[in-house]
Amino acid sequence: TNISSNRNETKRNETTHIPKPLAQTMVPTAAAITLATHAVGNAIILYQIFSPLLEHDAIDMTHLDPSVIIDTAIPLKHLGHFLALSCILSIAIIWGCQRATLKLSLVNNMILIGIATVFAQCSFILCGINPMKLPIHTFISALYVTTITVLPITLSAPSGEVIASMQHGKSRVNYEAVVAYLFGPISNNINQSTQHKQQRQQQLYQRKVQRMHQYSTLGTLIGMCACAIFRVLDHGMQIQRYPMPIIIGATVGRVGGVLMTVLVTVIVAS
Repeated sequence: TNISSNRNETKRNETTHIPKPLAQTMVPTAAAITLATHAVGNAIILYQIFSPLLEHDAIDMTHLDPSVIIDTAIPLKHLGHFLALSCILSIAIIWGCQRATLKLSLVNNMILIGIATVFAQCSFILCGINPMKLPIHTFISALYVTTITVLPITLSAPSGEVIASMQHGKSRVNYEAVVAYLFGPISNNINQSTQHKQQRQQQLYQRKVQRMHQYSTLGTLIGMCACAIFRVLDHGMQIQRYPMPIIIGATVGRVGGVLMTVLVTVIVAS
């Protein structure tokens, strides 16, 4: 009787026990839903804030030359509201779903986003935008692009464990790991010698979630650069007013990247 009870207890433990890394790893489906909600939410905020402004200004600027319309920047008030709501949405959604065991401090997140913002501004220069013409507009645009790109990987598992490390009892950002995570190759090797099936499953989950982040980041950058370059077209459209091409391109590009992620990672893989 004792042997039988011990066996039953062992089976029950094997069934219910999940190694800690897997228990705190976001499954691909949940990660895809999180990224999709984040991208679509930003698109809705973009439409709600800027659509009334552009429609109103389109009537007032009908008589103006197209080059004058394009050179008329979007008011900083609207840009500030948009950035604030976007940051609130990002933190609310991703913190609500995050399961990273290494949580980066606010200071670490600010440093990482600050460095990435500088690189985003450099990419604007490559797209033919003069960052000194409207520096505050350029900074807000770069900060928005960085926030929607970098913030998700700092707060959601399994990337939290990938880009962070523990030093003297505190989490630290591995900046090289951030670049490799977003732009580096995804390893196709799964350690078959791992004892627990759940740990092998975790490695597969990490690959899928990393692919989601890479596709969404790629879509953001492509959309941003494409729309920034098309700004030179002298059509006089309201969406050509600076920095709307960058914001719209990054937002729409991220939605496209997330859709591609869902198709490739979730539907095809299943």
